[in-house]
Amino acid sequence: MIVRAANGDQVAFELLSDTYRPMLMSLAMRMLRNADDSNDAVQDTLLKAFRAIHDFNPDRPLKPWLCRICANCCVDSVRAHRRDGDSLDQHEYMLADSSEVDGTATGSIRQGQVIEAIERLPEKYRRIIFMRHFKHMDVNEIAVALDKPEGTIKSWLFRARAMLKKDLYLALN
Repeated sequence: MIVRAANGDQVAFELLSDTYRPMLMSLAMRMLRNADDSNDAVQDTLLKAFRAIHDFNPDRPLKPWLCRICANCCVDSVRAHRRDGDSLDQHEYMLADSSEVDGTATGSIRQGQVIEAIERLPEKYRRIIFMRHFKHMDVNEIAVALDKPEGTIKSWLFRARAMLKKDLYLALN
């Protein structure tokens, strides 16, 4: 099927697309947590794969190649949103259950609770959340600024978000 697609057979590529689309959608949803953005990323993935399939080595597995393209498309999507001015307020759904934000007044209270929860974090976590979500710095930029390895920054960011999620959950229940 891969060889046929590489030789320009569009039906073969469509069959491959149909086979791998659910797996790619799952990967994109895990990375982007948004159905519309995930659909766009999968569509971009398949378009890029179609354009490059003639260079693909058919002796290698197709799934990792498609996953790498999809992951890159997801990263591109996140970068595009960051340039558009996304902030922590627009990603509150990642910290706690978004069904609890149902109106402007509730949203304002919620925003205040997020800020208060950030202020309760230990200094190193508070600083990293501020740099990542308010200054829109990449993990590698934060690592350079704090003179720490990227792995440490990723770990601290994960812990800080987990602490925020727990704090906000407790504050709302």
